[in-house]
Amino acid sequence: MTDDRDDLIRQLTIRLRETVDENDKLRAENERLNSALGAHGALKAIYSDSTQPATVRVRAASAALGVESAPLKPVEQLELKAEAPPIPLAELVTLQRARADRMEREAKQIRVLSNGQVLVLDEPDDGNGSDDTVS
Repeated sequence: MTDDRDDLIRQLTIRLRETVDENDKLRAENERLNSALGAHGALKAIYSDSTQPATVRVRAASAALGVESAPLKPVEQLELKAEAPPIPLAELVTLQRARADRMEREAKQIRVLSNGQVLVLDEPDDGNGSDDTVS
């Protein structure tokens, strides 16, 4: 029975030494992270470490969020001024109609043949199908 007890004590002593060594290793790693990287770097290392528990990673990410993305702040309102004086609506309509008429007069009529060739017609198509002139 003493042999069993002595064997158990030896095994427990070995496990205790392993645990203390692991604890020392983790403390040294923690110290290295905190001193070399700064607070934000340590938080980033923690939330990037997939071996950490999810709750620890979420807390580290939450704490680092304020540094990584700047908070939205209101922007001063811009004062916009028109470069040209406003045009009365009736005058604007007249100008736009004149522009549309000009574009219609200058428009070229085209016809695309079944072989893919594009023909530019000299005169506007009046819809009667008598467009035989090709430029």
